[in-house]
Amino acid sequence: MPTKAIEEYLESIYKLDSRGVRVIAARLAEDLGVSPPTVTEMLRRLREEGFVSDDEGREVRLTPAGREAAEILIRRHRLSERLLTDILGMPWSQAHDEACKFEHVISPAVEESLARALDYPLTCPHGNPIPGADFVSEELIKLSEAPIGSHVVLRCVEAEDEQLLSYVEELGLVPGALITVVGFAPLSGPVHVEVQARSVFVGLAASERLLVRLIDGG
Repeated sequence: MPTKAIEEYLESIYKLDSRGVRVIAARLAEDLGVSPPTVTEMLRRLREEGFVSDDEGREVRLTPAGREAAEILIRRHRLSERLLTDILGMPWSQAHDEACKFEHVISPAVEESLARALDYPLTCPHGNPIPGADFVSEELIKLSEAPIGSHVVLRCVEAEDEQLLSYVEELGLVPGALITVVGFAPLSGPVHVEVQARSVFVGLAASERLLVRLIDGG
């Protein structure tokens, strides 16, 4: 069974790869907030235990065993987020940090009981798919890439930072929200959208973490 430290690395690699990010040691160090030498040593250990492989370009990839371990952890994390928000009423912006405390100690039996009690949700509160659920993927784009005049529905907030989650929630940008893209400010300025009959401006960095499905092209 992977240690907590190994699980944290597998989770980071899995999430970065899911976002289409090229996973290298420097990026892992940034994501996990640790030093490059620490990452180098842990990657050596992960290779020895058969959880990752890397190519000549030093890109890190999960092996089948590594992917399975990562998906178990992420499933338990996202089910925990559902428990915290759906049952305990915790704000969704705080659920991620609290779920991090649960994910490493949930047993397979508790995981199954939790999924059953929650009626087998397909996503976490932020719209990220729960591994092992019958989630049907859709073609999604970043809000920052949506055409001007288009109508989109927000499906996923790819963020774990409490400040960013609070920010988009205050703007009404939660999964299921219907959005009209009004325009883009020049020089990497904010995105102007209409959501819930409100005209709001979304910072470019935040708009790149909002995944939407195009309803029409405007």
